[in-house]
Amino acid sequence: MEYQLKRENCSVCETVFEGTKEQPIDLDLSLPDYCPDIERILKCRVCPSVTGRNISGDMLEVDGSALVSLYYLDSKKRAIRLCEHSVPFSCSFGLKTAVDPTASVRLKTEYINCRAVSPRRVDIHGAFSVCVAVRSRTEQEYFSDIDGDDIEQKKQTIKISRLCASSQQQFSITEVLDIGQGKGFPESILRSELSVRTESIKALTDKLMLNGEAVLRILYITDLESGAQDTMTFNIPFTQVLDAGGVDEKTINEVVLEVMNCDVSLKSEFDENSTLVNLDAKICASVTAYEDSEIEITTDAYSTEYELSLKTKQYQFSRLSERIDEDFSAAGEVSTGDNSISQIVDLWCDNVSSMVLIENEKIAVKGKAVCSIFALDPDGTPFYIERPLDINYSPDMNISGGNIRAEVKVSGLSFRITGDNSIEIKADIHLCGSVYDTVNVCGITSAEYSEDRPRGKDNAAALTLYYADEGESLWDIACAYCTSAEAVRLENNMTEDTVAARGMILIPMQ
Repeated sequence: MEYQLKRENCSVCETVFEGTKEQPIDLDLSLPDYCPDIERILKCRVCPSVTGRNISGDMLEVDGSALVSLYYLDSKKRAIRLCEHSVPFSCSFGLKTAVDPTASVRLKTEYINCRAVSPRRVDIHGAFSVCVAVRSRTEQEYFSDIDGDDIEQKKQTIKISRLCASSQQQFSITEVLDIGQGKGFPESILRSELSVRTESIKALTDKLMLNGEAVLRILYITDLESGAQDTMTFNIPFTQVLDAGGVDEKTINEVVLEVMNCDVSLKSEFDENSTLVNLDAKICASVTAYEDSEIEITTDAYSTEYELSLKTKQYQFSRLSERIDEDFSAAGEVSTGDNSISQIVDLWCDNVSSMVLIENEKIAVKGKAVCSIFALDPDGTPFYIERPLDINYSPDMNISGGNIRAEVKVSGLSFRITGDNSIEIKADIHLCGSVYDTVNVCGITSAEYSEDRPRGKDNAAALTLYYADEGESLWDIACAYCTSAEAVRLENNMTEDTVAARGMILIPMQ
């Protein structure tokens, strides 16, 4: 026969799917009439972006486009020229049906090769990966009690983070920005990049008030004839109310922001004397909210009347123990190789490869940031180089253990030319994430007995003398004599679960 177990659930957020699909890029690109001839290719760059994502039933659909940017020198070798072509893509992933699923999408350029077939034709081949991770609300089942007067149970209290909310929402940042007078009228944009970060979060009932900052950096041409360039950085504060059912002032809230796509255009396309820039960006906000909680799980049991047959299962529970929000910097000197340098035109970072680990109770960030550089030699001729910058950082915080989920982003770059062939680069880096304590416990899932297998309980005396060793478990002693550990503890005026010193103890038998 089977005892009735009390079944309980706790809501957790777990990754239910991870997948990657590679998207090819194959172009036979001909320059439009307004572009000058190619003298030398400087850089071919691919910037994929997401225009839409949708989870419907057991399918995740991701749509987007990859912007292929060809930077080259014209025949005068004095100006950086740009020709762009957009390649749409669409891919789908099969999923298991999930509750409140949220999908994060990461686009990664794998490689890009280009070759000038003629001064006006370029052969381009490459690929980028669409990497997705789907997280979902899952009800983790466990058993907290066994119903039976003859049952003795051992229970373990576990601190957990109970999931309260998991949602995803998109919003737009639309701005008209002014470069201002004194920097030349912008005639064409060569490169733009947008980054976003969370500054503060205020919880309301079922809503989050998000304050953040977007940073837009552009490289633009001020004279199409000469190819003269300039740069500009815009800091754009924003506020957004996010719907998040289950959130309140007591929950621990995480918001991850992701730039899905960004369109930057010039007002000067319609007014040659304009210094205005149009920004239209779509941002995806992923919200996860937890509350601290405790659960009790039955880990062992015995009957004082019958032999038990137990089934168990290994459980894993997590608790959010630390939030990480750190700014730090990485610096190093890089060589320009055979290129002598007189001026840096633009400096940016397209790729950060990093690992965030817990080592010796400390967080360790290790990786490389690939710095892309447009520069001029002493003759004023542009050239392009890429150089890695090492990242090594450990925040001043002690971590007892567990798992870490964090993101490393370069938030800004600065430089100093230190010689004819050397540059000192400093990267401002933002580390954001969470540390989770993990508890593994073996819990009971079934308890059965048979009346044909009674235990050999001695009821001849009310008390039995037992010679116990130091450190011996009261649970094991009580189980062997078909009584309860609490009865043994009370009879011998004990406060601990183990025997403090070697000697005789009394065991109540009824």
